Amino acid sequence: MRITAEFVTSVARLDQLPRENLPEIALTGRSNVGKSSMINTLVGKAGLARTSNTPGRTQTLNYYLITPEGKNGKPFFLVDMPGYGFAAASKGSRAQWQNLVEQYLNTRPMLRGVMQVIDLRHLPQPLDHAMSEWLRDNGHNYLIVGTKADKMPKGKVPGLLTQVAKSLSVDIQDTMAFSAETGLGRDQLWHWVMNATTATRPAL
Repeated sequence: MRITAEFVTSVARLDQLPRENLPEIALTGRSNVGKSSMINTLVGKAGLARTSNTPGRTQTLNYYLITPEGKNGKPFFLVDMPGYGFAAASKGSRAQWQNLVEQYLNTRPMLRGVMQVIDLRHLPQPLDHAMSEWLRDNGHNYLIVGTKADKMPKGKVPGLLTQVAKSLSVDIQDTMAFSAETGLGRDQLWHWVMNATTATRPAL
């Protein structure tokens, strides 16, 4: 699939959110799980989302306009949210990010799905559990994406996904392995994204 992708804006307050009535897919996860690399691989555009060796660099809602080419290609936004669990950030900054994220997730009518990104090399951490439970309790359509799958033996990946699903109390079909290095899971993830963008979200 050919895709056009561009960075649009960074949002620090809800009144800065784009006014276009387009479906939105959000990404959430710890600060070092590779969300930016996942975005770049997903859209096939290296450098679109900035990657950094410094965890916690994303402190805003970063909007990317994605347009699949072709007669059935309908534009939507990918929204990269601030990473959670970055201990070096100030307590005030963390509280501000958390408030922005929670308000966005609770009030954004265009939101159609959330990809919760974890590092497949490690079992979900307490904050991963808290986020997954919060998304489930608030009725969100969400998918658990285990990145860095290329760092693990291929034969162990299915078992790791089973452990993740059991740990987070989700169905195994709501988990997926992904690698920004090899492209593993890219087509499968696109299928989920395209289905999510056409879904109707219940009224908030």
